Amino acid sequence: MKIKTAYFFCILLLFSGCKDDEVPLSGTVTIDNEIYGTTVYYAYGFTFSKAAKVSSLDTPGPDITVQAGVVTGGVVIEPFLSANTFKPSFGLIGEYPSASEAQAAFNALTDAGNPVWIDLAAPLKNNQVWVVRTGEEKYAKIRTIEVVLDDVELPPFASCKFQWVFQPDGSKTFPQ
Repeated sequence: MKIKTAYFFCILLLFSGCKDDEVPLSGTVTIDNEIYGTTVYYAYGFTFSKAAKVSSLDTPGPDITVQAGVVTGGVVIEPFLSANTFKPSFGLIGEYPSASEAQAAFNALTDAGNPVWIDLAAPLKNNQVWVVRTGEEKYAKIRTIEVVLDDVELPPFASCKFQWVFQPDGSKTFPQ
């Protein structure tokens, strides 16, 4: 009987240590447009469903990447976010004069709503709040914390640190 009880507790401990790793629905991340590789080139973007940076060579690729260049109709190099979808994926909710005001607006945004969807999150600046529509018709909200552009370097370097919240079920209501 003691052996069966000891065996039972060992199995119980084994299974209690094997929890599924839950993917976070929110966080803060920094992505940039640095190019890697020698024969096949790639960059890293961010995928909300995995809550991780992923290579542009992965299948599926990242939901969003940061880039720098002249946007259509412009003449100045600027940083922007892009998505590898066949439809406009970004909706600007607002630009704010301070980090605290942007944080308050981000926290108050509970629903993706029906923003004016555009192809690129441009021009990308600090203290903006955006809604992102992924290729899988799921929604995220982001708050830009720090946007960096070095247009002296060739190609121009851009990075973006942002806070994000993702809704994995496809509804437009963001989890708290």
